[in-house]
Amino acid sequence: MLAMEKGINCCFSASASNVYIYFITIAIALVVIRVSYVIYRSSKPLHTTSPQPLSTLIVLGSGGHTAEMLNLLSVLHTDSFTPRLYIAAATDNMSLQKARLFESSVIDKVDSVRT
Repeated sequence: MLAMEKGINCCFSASASNVYIYFITIAIALVVIRVSYVIYRSSKPLHTTSPQPLSTLIVLGSGGHTAEMLNLLSVLHTDSFTPRLYIAAATDNMSLQKARLFESSVIDKVDSVRT
């Protein structure tokens, strides 16, 4: 009781609050630095095109997977993804026919753009 009356406990709580303030200040500084870095990096343009075409492996399958893959390929820049290699099961002739049809339509588009 005598120690509390003299204010010894008061000094401990003041130093503890200084430590809390120090850690809060450091945490706020780190958050500000991180946000600044993210803003800086987001203002730079990303590399949107590859310097050279990329080899692409397309796995075809049943259950709508072939349609999903061909829909995905139709929205991509096909000239950036060449050669395109297709894999399908030996018994899946329909997927291979769809892939051939897609490739011929890509060739037709390229030919019509050139002429």
